[in-house]
Amino acid sequence: MSDITLITPPDHIYSDTYSFLLVYPSKQIKDEFNDKLAKSQISYNVYLYEPEEPDPEWLLACANKVDCIILDIDNCDTEISNILGYLIAKPQTYWLTKGTHLYYNKLSNKQVYNLDFILTNGGNFEKELE
Repeated sequence: MSDITLITPPDHIYSDTYSFLLVYPSKQIKDEFNDKLAKSQISYNVYLYEPEEPDPEWLLACANKVDCIILDIDNCDTEISNILGYLIAKPQTYWLTKGTHLYYNKLSNKQVYNLDFILTNGGNFEKELE
């Protein structure tokens, strides 16, 4: 089982540990994420962004330092929707939506429908860290 450090606004951790940023994840995404990381033996930092009051400065700071962003578009606060294009265009962002926002496909081809990519080739973070 991996060692997971959960970080929420306004906190930051400065370390070389592989880091994820989950942006407004649904309960299903949180559960799936936990299941995937439970199979790992590596330590991770997990930044969780789902505040009652949006803090775009914290979100942007984290987005610029983490190794992987998982963005659940359908659950995002309307204030954060103003920077969705920026987040989606980042090369480390994987994004989920049930909508038909095909314009996002012009920014990034990393739309995912589940979190299987975490443990498969191309997103096998354990192998990247070895």
